[in-house]
Amino acid sequence: MNAQLTEDGSKQASFDKSPWRKRGIVLVALSLIAIAAPGYLVLSRRGANEEAPTIPAATNAGGAVKFLMEQQWRIRMKLALVEERTIARQITATGRVIPAANQHAAVAPAISGLIERGPLPRLGQRVTAGQTIAMLRQIMTAADWSQIRAAQAQTQAQDAQVALETARLEAERRDADGQIEAARVRLEQARREADRARALHEQQVLPKQEAERAETQSKTAQADYNAAVLRRKALDEARTVAPFKSAGDGANEAHVIRAPISGVVTKVNKNLGEQVAAGEAILEITNLDTVWVEAPIFERDLRLVTGSGKASFTTAAWPGQEFSGTLLDIGNVIDEQKRTAHVIFSVPNAGRALRIGMQADVRIEAGESVAAMMIPREAVVEDEGKKIVYVLLSGEEFQRREVKLGNEYGEKVAVLEGLKAGERVVTQGALQMKLHELNPGEGPAHTHET
Repeated sequence: MNAQLTEDGSKQASFDKSPWRKRGIVLVALSLIAIAAPGYLVLSRRGANEEAPTIPAATNAGGAVKFLMEQQWRIRMKLALVEERTIARQITATGRVIPAANQHAAVAPAISGLIERGPLPRLGQRVTAGQTIAMLRQIMTAADWSQIRAAQAQTQAQDAQVALETARLEAERRDADGQIEAARVRLEQARREADRARALHEQQVLPKQEAERAETQSKTAQADYNAAVLRRKALDEARTVAPFKSAGDGANEAHVIRAPISGVVTKVNKNLGEQVAAGEAILEITNLDTVWVEAPIFERDLRLVTGSGKASFTTAAWPGQEFSGTLLDIGNVIDEQKRTAHVIFSVPNAGRALRIGMQADVRIEAGESVAAMMIPREAVVEDEGKKIVYVLLSGEEFQRREVKLGNEYGEKVAVLEGLKAGERVVTQGALQMKLHELNPGEGPAHTHET
């Protein structure tokens, strides 16, 4: 390196431009680049993978959830006023639908035989009382025939006895006819004697005692005649016993099986051509116009179940429909394991929406009353097993509030803890607000609520 003078007279270092010196400069430069490259690469990778700055959380330190007016309009948010009411305490239970008494029948023949004609009603078909269910042809077994022959011998003996009784009765009737005729003759003769004695007594030819004796004999003859007539009448009214029908006279004949009640076929046990024993059910019929709901009630709550208490029922099959019923019976036996007693309610079911075996959620209004805050059910959302609502603080600020719920009353639910009367809670849009609180950077989700 040589020192050179510049135009202003200052010294400036300069490199010799020989090849060796140029090569040394290049090597030094490459060394410096190699030393600096790892740091550069690290800085470049870090910059490429570095995420965007984190969006501030929707909930601030004071517990308020920010939700702008534009976001509220987008999800069509609605609010509801928290109202304090005095409500009847409710008892809840899970019951099941069972047939009402005398509304379930098993159709079974009194004899054994073969189902030979149909068609049999199908499952779910409605039938009416007296409708023909099946035609059954009785089939006699060897044992049946032995019983029939024994019965026939007994019938013959009974018929012989009946014949003797009939002959005796006819003989008595003929004897009664003869007695009537003899009594009539005696009566006529006694009347003539009485008339003659009365005339002679009036002529003072016959003593008074003779006339009175003749009159007495006439009355006696009249009484004998009347008794004979009554005896004959009694014999006429006596019914002649008809001969007994032989037990084998109806063997192998067709028997009609009819529905004992009107209702829906809930079970079919037999098909055409199958043999059925006496007393064996061919099918079962249930009338669903009125059903019963049986529910287990804890013994500690039995005192609150009264005849005047209303009961409501909901089912999974009809979540938007509520049924009502009246109390029929409170069980007198307590289950020692579950400490419950079965309570039965009668429920009108004209539309037949309730089916036998359905599970029903039961709510019974008890005699006690409690004060509670009432809000719509849709205002409550669940988060990790907790029930929460969003309370309006200001136009764009809401507070997440954990609540303790009571019973449901139609479209509303009782809040026992967590709210005050006069506050406003989010109803339509509560779920979207929860999602916004969890993911504030994504913005509110669209809603299909109207």
